[in-house]
Order: sequence, then structure tokens, then C-alpha cells
Amino acid sequence: MANAVLTVRGIVRSFGAFRAVDEVNLDIIEGEIHALIGPNGAGKTTFFNLLTGSLPLTEGEIRLRGEVISGLPMDEIARRGIVRSYQISSIFPDFTALANVRFALQRKRGANFDFWRSERSLESLHGRALELLDELGLVEWADVRAGDLPYGRKRALEIATTLALDPQILLLDEPTSGMGREDIGRVVDLIRKVSKGRTVVMVEHNLSVVEGLCNNVTVLARGRVIASGSYKDVASNEKVVEAYLGAAHA
Repeated sequence: MANAVLTVRGIVRSFGAFRAVDEVNLDIIEGEIHALIGPNGAGKTTFFNLLTGSLPLTEGEIRLRGEVISGLPMDEIARRGIVRSYQISSIFPDFTALANVRFALQRKRGANFDFWRSERSLESLHGRALELLDELGLVEWADVRAGDLPYGRKRALEIATTLALDPQILLLDEPTSGMGREDIGRVVDLIRKVSKGRTVVMVEHNLSVVEGLCNNVTVLARGRVIASGSYKDVASNEKVVEAYLGAAHA
């Protein structure tokens, strides 16, 4: 597809005889918010792990802007612009929100974990860190220890640290998991805001979030794509209804 920023062709991930991801083909269109949904055990997290290189492919190919990235190390894939935010927060809880974002900016510059010894380098990134916190509505929390932030603010901080790596494709793993209605609304607004100028792929169980936010939806079941299209199209697909009802009554 001409305007696909990410193309996935025939990818397989086997664990012995079990195929967690089974012959998946997918096109992610540049600038869209694309949801990946499906029952528990459908292969969604494994699929994300394959995109980021944290798991090797058994078969198939992944291309970013036409260039093969499958088989590259995780850090190289991240440098090329695919960055993942995790379902379980990956921030440093004993440091402030500001420090967390500065650490991410330091890493983007290739200094890796030298930031532990380089306060001057961190101070030089202060302005950009504050800009990111402001963009995510966190500037008033800048000096608060990350571990003391309310849950929704922690997830927002995680997105801020991910944005510090300047991703072309932002992978969000269940960004509204465990949230109340107010926090869900806040995070949905943030995702909509940060999606401008970049592509977002998200695993999400909250179907009302998917319906209101996503341009395209791909449904996985037992490692295979069973439907792809608009939310309206996939919600009325018989295979999708059967997969969800079957999971509910299993």
C-alpha cells in the first residue's frame, strides 16, 4: 500500500508447535491511529514484541518505510522511530517527573545510562523536558516524585518519556488499563493530541475508546487476523462477534 508507513507480511512467531502469531499481514497507514484488539491470548502483545524486535520472527518480514527492519536489534528499531509504551508503567518511581523525561531525552542523544553521572548534561535538556511535560498536562507535577503521581498521571508521564524519544510510530500497550472514567478521558485526549504528526498503534481492551479514537481496527484471534477495517465494520463482523462471545463463555 502506497501510503503505508509500516508493512507486515506473513509474520509468524512459534513457541514450539504453538503459533502465537500466525501468518499476519497488516498495513499501518501514516498518520492514523490504528487499534489492535482481540480476546485475551489472541497474540496482541506478541505482535508488539515482534514489531519492536524484543522477539525474533519465526517467519515473515516487517518493513518501515519500505526498508526491512525485522532482524534488527531493539535499539536500532527504536532509533529508526518505532517506540513502545508499556502496559505496566516503566518510569523511575524514585525520581521526579521532570527527571524521568530528562533521562529519556538523554538516552535519545545516545548517552545511554551515562545520565547517572552527568548532571550538566541533564540540565541542558531542562527546557525540552518542561515542554513535553506541558504538552501532556504535567508541568505542575514536574517536581513530584513519579511514584507519588496519581495513576492516570503516571501513564501520562510514561507517554511523555516515550515522546522524548521522538517516535515516528508510537506503540501504546493498553494505555487506559485500570483507569477510571476521568483518567480515561484525559488519556484519550492526550493520545489524540500527541498523534498529530505521528502514527499510533495501540492495543486496547476498552472498545468505547477504540470506537471514539481509532481510524482503523485490526482484530486478532488465536494469532490470526480475522477482521480489519473501521470500527463499525469489524464490530458487525460475524467472526469478531463469535471470537468475543466465545471468549466470554469459555
